[in-house]
Amino acid sequence: MKKAVFIFLILSFLTVNAEAQVSSHKIGLESQYGWIIAHNPELQDLASSRPISLNLSSQWMKTTRKNWEACNCFHYLGLNLSVVDFQNPNELGQAWNLSGNFEPYLFRTDRWSASLSTGMGVSYLTRIYDPIENPRNTFFSAPISFLIFVAPKLSFELSHQWELQASFSYNHISNGGQSQPNRGMNYPMLGLGVVHYTRKTDLPSYEKNPLPNKWSFYADLGFNTRDSDNGTRQPNFTLAGGTYRKFTGIIGLGGGIEIAKDFSLPIQESRKEAVIPGIFLENHFLFGKFDFSQRMVKYLSRPMGYQEDREFYQRYTLNYLMGENIRIGAGLKAHGHVAEFMDFRIGWIF
Repeated sequence: MKKAVFIFLILSFLTVNAEAQVSSHKIGLESQYGWIIAHNPELQDLASSRPISLNLSSQWMKTTRKNWEACNCFHYLGLNLSVVDFQNPNELGQAWNLSGNFEPYLFRTDRWSASLSTGMGVSYLTRIYDPIENPRNTFFSAPISFLIFVAPKLSFELSHQWELQASFSYNHISNGGQSQPNRGMNYPMLGLGVVHYTRKTDLPSYEKNPLPNKWSFYADLGFNTRDSDNGTRQPNFTLAGGTYRKFTGIIGLGGGIEIAKDFSLPIQESRKEAVIPGIFLENHFLFGKFDFSQRMVKYLSRPMGYQEDREFYQRYTLNYLMGENIRIGAGLKAHGHVAEFMDFRIGWIF
């Protein structure tokens, strides 16, 4: 633990000092308590434990207009190091998480502020599924897995350099479909902590650009590999096209279609059987160059034996716009609370 914290602080120190234009930097320490969502009856007993965690964060902000225009808001970028103890050492063990985060302010007053932190990273799991020694833990099957989270936060300024912070985080850990079983774990947590500013400056005032009175169109391609019945890894592609329009400074609504081609699925006669089309409605949280979207997708057709009891699924994506048109990111496909796989995405804004 001491070695991990030391490495984390060194990385944070080097990053901050490499950013000559950093205006503010803060370090946070937070304790969290939560619960595990049992998204399958078989997991009900295993999910009865209550996870606790300790989270250390280092975040920095630039206040130039160029950085403000990245999301039409002031925002922090940072690193998080957390240790989650699921309080079931024999079956669930611990999760050691290292992640990057993006945290824009939603509103600010003299002493109060609210923000929304989103991020992703890697998780090292000390206990995973084993058919003989740990058969009930179908949450995790790979020691190195992926972490994604979203966390609204409320902060109160105690002094110029200290803040008290409360948070609610929704966390998801899975291996992205790289090994089975891959039910993944969803665990919300309540947190309380303190924040210390090593560097702090007053925030300037910038005028927001008017909302565009038009629809935006985009196309994106998702890619990953999945286990097939013959034990090999096979590619899985998802091509989507959609449109949305901004209705507030940060919210856009729209929809579109997506078509998946999963080469890992068994077929009877033709590869056309593994084509999975769907139509979706989508909400976008738009922070300048960052787009966190949530799709509700209706299956139009699917191969025999694949998700036969499901009519809908969700896809959560986080994208970053590079330049004027290209965006890159990651996505998660899920059926309710059950994650199916994660993928990497590249897209184009027209």
